[in-house]
Amino acid sequence: MCCGYVNNMAAIVNVIWSSVKASFYIYGFWFYFSEILCLAVPTASVGALLIFILVHIGRIPPPDPATVEEILGQDPLLQERDDKKKDCQDGAYIMKSIAHRGAALDAPENSITAFRQAKQKGMTAVEFDVALTRDKIPIVFHDDTVDRMTEATGRIKNMTWEELKQLDISEKHPMRHKYGGERIPLFEDAVKECLDLGLRMFIDLKGDDLKLVSVIHNAYKHHKEMYTRAIVSSFSPLLIYMIRRGDPCITSSLAWRPHVYASSSYSGVEGEGLPRYKSLPHILAARSADAVNKWAYDNFYHHMLGLSVVLLHKDTVTSEVVRLWKERGLRVMPWTVNMPLEKQYFTRILKVTYLTDTLIGETDGPKFS
Repeated sequence: MCCGYVNNMAAIVNVIWSSVKASFYIYGFWFYFSEILCLAVPTASVGALLIFILVHIGRIPPPDPATVEEILGQDPLLQERDDKKKDCQDGAYIMKSIAHRGAALDAPENSITAFRQAKQKGMTAVEFDVALTRDKIPIVFHDDTVDRMTEATGRIKNMTWEELKQLDISEKHPMRHKYGGERIPLFEDAVKECLDLGLRMFIDLKGDDLKLVSVIHNAYKHHKEMYTRAIVSSFSPLLIYMIRRGDPCITSSLAWRPHVYASSSYSGVEGEGLPRYKSLPHILAARSADAVNKWAYDNFYHHMLGLSVVLLHKDTVTSEVVRLWKERGLRVMPWTVNMPLEKQYFTRILKVTYLTDTLIGETDGPKFS
């Protein structure tokens, strides 16, 4: 009986040892195979392939070029070439400039009066901003607070529509003597007014509240004309992605300026404005976000989102920038161009459509040539 017990134990030991050896063989084979695989196909290549597949699956194609041209008109960059060939149709529409916030220097910004005045002065397109109140009502307003525009104080997201609709947005305007009792418009009212006036619209979404996605979808659902009369824009690529994922027929643009996360403003001459944050961790995070955002804007967003236009800070727009985006099939539109000489430069030299705060000299000013 003792010998049988010893034999059984020996058999068990042999099985265990055989299993251990087999594990070593399997591990050795896998290690050797993985090393060969890594030499033949670097890990970075595998990662890049996976990213490519994910981007291809998630990518939203741009809208029909004919629809984009219906909104924006003929590309100003092509006008000279077409004129030389004598094949440009007489009277072809070209969007030369856009009344930024309805031309904010000439009338209270983002007001119905500003849109009407822009139309009267010969403009064919306006830009306006859309924000959400505390009770999630979409209104036409730019700032986070009402302080700059009115005598009241408070943040838009903390105020209800009932509170906001009482405010006079002409109180602090340079030409307030000409305007009085101007109210914040509802988004719906602004859309109806622009469509009635025959104005193209650049709808700039403020903030990153995803509720704005359904706001835009509902507007297009109720006003089918918007598909050939409006462009939706934002600094947030996520908002644009969600909007176009839900409705790929919507034409869109993405806005950008240097240091958008780290600083409150930017000028090509003065550089960055006041910092948005004071603590070092927040500053470092904002700087990192700006670096990633810049790379993604130059290399990724336009492909993933299916953009048709890029809205760039005017001090970053050069002939090289216009050419690079043109090669990708996108138009460049600088903001905000107010000085007469700047307008001539962007119109005559770069041949791009620009956004402006003043309409002085627009109808009989510089022409594309």
